[in-house]
Order: sequence, then C-alpha cells, then structure tokens
Amino acid sequence: MNRKKRILFCTEATSLNTGYAGYSREILSYLHSTNKYEIAELGAYAPRDARSEFPWTFFGNMPLDSDSDDSKKIYQSSTSNSFGEYRFAEACLSFLPDIVCDIRDFWMMEFQQRSAFRPFYHWVIMPTVDAAPQAQNWLMTYNEAEACLSYSDWAGEVLENAGISNYKGSAPPSAHRGLTFQYDNKDTLKSEYSTLKDKFVIGTVMRNQRRKLYPDLFEAFSKFLSKVDDPSKYVLYCHTSFPDMGWDIPEILMDNEISNNVVFTYVCQETKKVFPHPFAGPTVPSPFAENSLAAMSNVKAGVTIEQFNKIYGLFDLYVQYANSEGFGLPQVEAAACGVPVMSVDYSAMTSVIRKLGGVPLKPKSLYKEMETGCMRAVPDNDYTAEKFEQFFKMGQEGRNELSKKTYENFQKFFKWEESGKQWEKIFDELPLKNWSETWMSKPKILSPDGPVQNWKQYKIHDLVEHLFNHVLCDPSKTKAYIYQRMMRDLRYGYAYNPNPLTYENDASFNTAVTTPDKFDYEKAYEVCYNLRLQANKLEQKRGEILLNRINEERLGDFQ
Repeated sequence: MNRKKRILFCTEATSLNTGYAGYSREILSYLHSTNKYEIAELGAYAPRDARSEFPWTFFGNMPLDSDSDDSKKIYQSSTSNSFGEYRFAEACLSFLPDIVCDIRDFWMMEFQQRSAFRPFYHWVIMPTVDAAPQAQNWLMTYNEAEACLSYSDWAGEVLENAGISNYKGSAPPSAHRGLTFQYDNKDTLKSEYSTLKDKFVIGTVMRNQRRKLYPDLFEAFSKFLSKVDDPSKYVLYCHTSFPDMGWDIPEILMDNEISNNVVFTYVCQETKKVFPHPFAGPTVPSPFAENSLAAMSNVKAGVTIEQFNKIYGLFDLYVQYANSEGFGLPQVEAAACGVPVMSVDYSAMTSVIRKLGGVPLKPKSLYKEMETGCMRAVPDNDYTAEKFEQFFKMGQEGRNELSKKTYENFQKFFKWEESGKQWEKIFDELPLKNWSETWMSKPKILSPDGPVQNWKQYKIHDLVEHLFNHVLCDPSKTKAYIYQRMMRDLRYGYAYNPNPLTYENDASFNTAVTTPDKFDYEKAYEVCYNLRLQANKLEQKRGEILLNRINEERLGDFQ
C-alpha cells in the first residue's frame, strides 16, 4: 500500500481560543508539515458548514439554524453529541480514518471507544488526567486504546500505577508562539497604568470556576499583606471573569478586605483596549472611549495574544492556585514571558512546577470529591503567604536571575516540536491495514435474539452472557466496562442515566445531579437491543457507501 495514513483528530474546533483547541492546532500543524499523513479534524462547537483556515479536512459538529427540529433534538438528546458524537459516524464514513485521536476528558472522548466503527481504526488518546485515583470505567476505557499519552509526567505515573499497559509517555503543551521573554521592561509596562505604577505584582490567569481556588488565593494574599511593611506596594492581578460558573468575586474580596489591592482585566467594548482595574462590577466606564463601557475579560470576549503578552509582562510572580489541573497551561505561558512561577504541589502542577524550577506550594490536605471519586488539594495558605514574602525579600537582582532561569527551563522542557514528534512516533508505529479488512469489508448486519422468557428464573451472570452473545452480538464486549457495569446495575436493581445508546460508558460526574432509575433484565435487554440496531444502521450506511465506491470504480483507491 502506497497511501498515507489517515488521521481523524476529535477536539474543540482549532479556530477557537481554548486550551484543547490551541493544543490541537499546534500538533495538527506539526503533523501536516511532515507531509506523511492525510489529516482531518472533527471540531466540537463549530457549525456543520464551518470552513477551516487550516490546510486539512474539517468537519464542524453543531447543527445549523436551518436544520430540522428533529436534527436539533438529536443533538440535544445527549451531552456527548456536543463533544463530537453528533457527527462522528458521518465524519468516519466520509474520511475513512486509519487512526482516531482525542486529547480531552473521558466523557468527551468515550463515544469513540463504543462506536460500531471501532474495529476499523486505531484509537490514540491523551486524556486530561488531573487527579488520582482515576475512576474504574475511565481506566478500562483508556486500556481499550492502542496508545495512551499524558499531558504531564505526573499523570503518566498515575496511569502506569493504575495498570494502563498502553501508556507511551507525555506530550505536554507549550506556550503560544506569540508570548515572549520581557522581564527587563516591567517598570515601563507598569507605568502605563496608575493602578500598577511602582507596585509589585502577583498575577494569575485562571477561569472563575469551582476548582480554581480564588477564595484560598485571596486569603493567602491577605495573609501575605499582613506580613509586609507597606501593603500598598503589592497588587494581585487576576485575569478572570465575573459572573461565570464559579466564585462570588465581590464577596470573597470583601471577606478578605483586599479590594484595594486586587485588580482585574477589563476590555473596552468599543476600542478593544485592555486595562487593569479594581473590581467594580462586571462592567466599568471605559477610559478609552466616551460613553463606552469596559467589561471583564471572559472566554467569549477575550484578549489578543499581543495583549496577553503584555499582561504576563506586568507580573513579577505568577501563581497557579487550583485543587487540581490537567496541565495548567498559564504556568508555562508565564514562564515563556520570564515570570517565575509558584503552583499548588498536586496533580499535573507537581511535575510542571519542578520542570520550570518554580516553587511547589504544599497542600494542607487532600479530600475526596464526591462526583468523580478523585482526590483534590486543599492548599496551605499560611505556607503560600510565607513563600510570597520570601520571593519579594530576595531583591530585584535575585528575581531577575530567577526570571532568566525560568525562561531557560521553559525552553528546555516545553517545545511544540518535541510533543509533535511524540505523536508522530506513535502514528508511525501503528500498522496500516488494508481497507478491505476495515472500511471496505463486508458489512455485518446481525439479528438480535428476542428477550429471554421467565428471565427471573435465571442467574444474572447467565442473562448478561446471553445478552452480549446473542442480542448485542459482540462477545468481545465481555472484556469491556459495559459488561461489568451491566452486572453491577442488575445486582443493584437501578442505574444512573440508563440511556440505551450511551449506557456503555457512564460519566460519573452525572451521578451527583441525577437520581437512579429502575434497572432490570428488561432494561438491560433494551440497552443491548438498541446498541445492536444502532450498529446495524451504521453498517447498512457503510454498505451503501461501499456500493457507491464500487459503482464509481474507485475500489482500487482503497487497497
């Protein structure tokens, strides 16, 4: 076979300004530059008719306003549809991938493992392992992949210790190429803003969400201010938003009595210029345009990379204060600008902060999160306040040296090219199968048996074996998580969110906000029966495409 391997990357659309989109954009650009692969992207949160600015095939995932109400209802019927399942089968049948990849959370990628087309492609994943231990269903799903990578070395250790035999190493993200080292002009940058002129600035870039610990950060900063001779010289700069899905910013500012020492990024709605300002609500009068407002930066109305570069340049110290991180990219972005870093010593931050030569901030304790069963960190705010104090006592010359060393460590350990090579190596090692064995093979339309009569007379194990062998018609699934889950749910007599088409992998974060439904053999039969019908429908569609290819005399293209 002379053809190139075909890679379908499932991610948030690379046109977006998100962490997943940015990582995918860089890795796909690197892979495309090798000229070794045919590449396609299935972009979540992009409409079906979207066109990509990048030189690879693009499939938007969202329905259009002009689509039928039935199509929109299908899209809204399951959260996995918004992550890409809505158009995954269509993208596969159009592109015929040899490899399918994903770099997101378990619940964003699991549909690729349970797809009826799974036998036709290699599956390569890099899940965002942000805490330990990982849920059993996550781990069993990860082991179904041909290769599994991680964002951080810490996450890799978690996966290896949990028995992930297909783990291949870490491929961490790096900073945006527009971020530059600029430690020597901080005073000039700060002098542009009265709120920062002649001040020392501790900065953070974190979305206002539950796991970003703004209450603890504000408390640690307040404790730090109580230790210094002149608190007015110090500012905490928070690049975040309000209102959002997280903390009540004004309340925790008042609780810690630090409102005069904390500033936030505001963006002029008319000129798009940015400036730091003490919190005064979601909007404030803009200093750049008469009768115009400035709003706090948010994920929908953010800042340009040039503006971000300037914001990082204002920081003397960067701090990442979260109960866990899949990676915590702002740590690396700050380092790319020569800003020394401190981070909570847990999850991915543990390995990132050490590679940057920064200061690990020890947790006071760990607690078990109900929704996921993972451990999360509680930082020691007194310890953090002491580290802030030590940093500013070292003097300007010492801080400048630390800036240079931080930047050198960034250049040493975080390179897009090295992470791209890691993906390239894995893709090259996977065997290229003849399409006659995969996408162009004879469709398998299988007939499920009817339900067992008098099923209450049989043992649960025997019922489940029959369901998998003769209704789902897929004995290989007895080694997958769906088998264990069905045995468990039948023993318990209930199940959370037993949607027949998404039952195969349950997302544990949903169990905290839903109530269980009755689950018995009849429900289990419905699950297996509907999964088989779904597989038959997809196989029938694949058969139609195969026939069209043959009629077009193009079968030779697929050898």
